[in-house]
Order: sequence, then C-alpha cells, then structure tokens
Amino acid sequence: MTIPWTPDDDEARRELNERIDSFDVEPAGMTLWERLINWLNEALTLNIDPAGTGNVIIQVLLIAAVGVLIFLLVRYFRPAGATAGSETGDQLADPTVTAEQYLAAAQRYLAAEQLDQAYLAAYRFMVRSAAQRGLVEVTPATTATTFGWSLGSVLPGYGQQIETASTEFNRIIYGGNTPSRDTTENVLALANTVATVTPQPADDRTDPARLIPR
Repeated sequence: MTIPWTPDDDEARRELNERIDSFDVEPAGMTLWERLINWLNEALTLNIDPAGTGNVIIQVLLIAAVGVLIFLLVRYFRPAGATAGSETGDQLADPTVTAEQYLAAAQRYLAAEQLDQAYLAAYRFMVRSAAQRGLVEVTPATTATTFGWSLGSVLPGYGQQIETASTEFNRIIYGGNTPSRDTTENVLALANTVATVTPQPADDRTDPARLIPR
C-alpha cells in the first residue's frame, strides 16, 4: 500500500514554482506596450508598473530617443543637393554647376539675407572659377584648406584673404557659424576679383598643397 506524500508549506511552494517555471506562460489580456514594459523590467531589472508613473517615464524617454535619432539623421545624413549654393556632400563644389550659377546663387541668397548660404555659394563661385580657368586642380578630395593654399600660390597678392575665406568656409560647414553681412560681401568681392586677376606661375616648392596625398 502506497503512503501518500503530504508536503509541508515550503515544499509545496517550491513544487508550485517549479511547475509554473516549466511552462511559457504569457499573461492574458496584455497589450503590446505592457509586454514591452515587462521586458524592459526584466532586462534592466527595473520595477516599473506598466499602468503607473513608470509607464509615462518610459514613454518620455523613448520619444526623446527617437527625437535625437531623427535629428542626427537629418543633420548628418541629409542627401546632398545638386543645385547652386546647396551642400555637395564630400565635394568642395559641384563640378556640374558653373561659376556663373554659383555667383547668381550667392547674390540671390545675399538679397534674401541668408548669409551662410550666400557665403558658401560665393566661395564655391571662387572654386569653380579657378577650376574653369585652370588655375588650380580641384578634385573630389580637395578641401577648402588645400584649395586656399593652391590658389594662394598662383595669386600670392591675395593669399592671406583666400586663406581667411577658406577658414570661414570651414567654420560655416563644420561649425554651423553664421557670417556677418560684411564678411559675406567681402568674400563675394574677393571671388569676383580673383575671377579676373592675372595669375603668376605656380612654384611647387612654395605650394603647401603638394604635400597633401591626392
């Protein structure tokens, strides 16, 4: 005759827990959001009530994270435009846009008080003008700094002004700086001047750009 086993309270509780743990039980009636909160509770060992204040906190954090992600995508991965005056990705200036188009864009932006875009278009007018005249070689790898060095070597009388213009260009592109109207008008005047000035023969020994790998 088999004698029945009657567990005490601790043994019964342990047996019940083991039996429950052996099944993949999903609470009935839980929403997707409540399941996500429960998953976060387990993953982060947080004690958050999906229906309480913790729910609001998690929603705020998730919304903030999505907002930051969207900002980064828009700020750093927006597609480059092909129109005059727009950013051209990794290129200093768009080779499909003529110097005259960049000049017109700079004048248009200046009239509209869009000083940062006016400055960029004016500088790119100088870049395309120099490239079209064959004063310097402009490749997709050319930066404002190396362009300034190269153009300054054939236009030594304007070297310092070109270097200053290149520095400001970088501050606008990479630092988000907004130039003053005077600064923008000055670079536009400089670009117009160097578009017609007679160059001097370039001396490779005094051109710092020769040290930059191409």
